[in-house]
Amino acid sequence: MRFLFVDRIVTLDPGRTIETIKNVSATEDVFDDHFPGHPILPGALLVETFEQASQLLIATSHDFARVGRLRGVRRGAFRHFVRPGDQLRVRCVRTAGDPEGWTVNATAEVDGRRVASAVLDFALVSAVDADKAHAERLRESVRVLRAAPIDMAREGGPA
Repeated sequence: MRFLFVDRIVTLDPGRTIETIKNVSATEDVFDDHFPGHPILPGALLVETFEQASQLLIATSHDFARVGRLRGVRRGAFRHFVRPGDQLRVRCVRTAGDPEGWTVNATAEVDGRRVASAVLDFALVSAVDADKAHAERLRESVRVLRAAPIDMAREGGPA
């Protein structure tokens, strides 16, 4: 994940649900073009945020031995604009699954108001077959994103 759209894991119940936060900053490159003078987070990046949160849920649920490959997005709905300064709360809930795949319902809210939702379908693949380095990046992301800010400051990371 070159661009990480998860700033913090709020809750994580492996195999069931994850809730994350994304602080939308005016300094993000996307706002240079989308749209000058009227910045709006593109819907495609909201879907990417859902996908990344789901990836973290899937990987932790399989002890990073399996990861998800996005097969498709259904029932995507974008209800309100997401702008710089908003705090995006994303919740992904596993609704169905088998050894070959998962279905995840994803919703995003800003200030308690639903701004987007979608259903994502994932194929499950071995982390070794997919990309072992990807699984390790997911493992490290979970460790950092679950740490309290005070713990990160002790480690010399951002506070």
